[in-house]
Amino acid sequence: MDRNALVPVMAVAIINGIFSPWVLMVFLFYPVWYPGWAPPLSQIVYMASALILSTVTIMLAGVPAALYERWSAHPRSIVVSSIWLAGTVLLTLPALPNVMRALSGG
Repeated sequence: MDRNALVPVMAVAIINGIFSPWVLMVFLFYPVWYPGWAPPLSQIVYMASALILSTVTIMLAGVPAALYERWSAHPRSIVVSSIWLAGTVLLTLPALPNVMRALSGG
């Protein structure tokens, strides 16, 4: 897979991490995953929650691309990248109302 193909995947995953409704669930479970030595400031916990959600988005969206690459006789890089990006966009769909709300300013 081309490194340049990861840029749009990471950009969409970051948008999902910031605006997804699931970030609240990750935020609420912070006593489970947040280290005890770190200061429990809400801004830092939210930022870490968004980072966790972005990482999980990239990992889950990469599963179909990896399966295609594994099972295909002659995997093409552009197809793998497209599958990965499509999976990321699909996982980001629940975040679209929050993105639209943020873009409209209200």
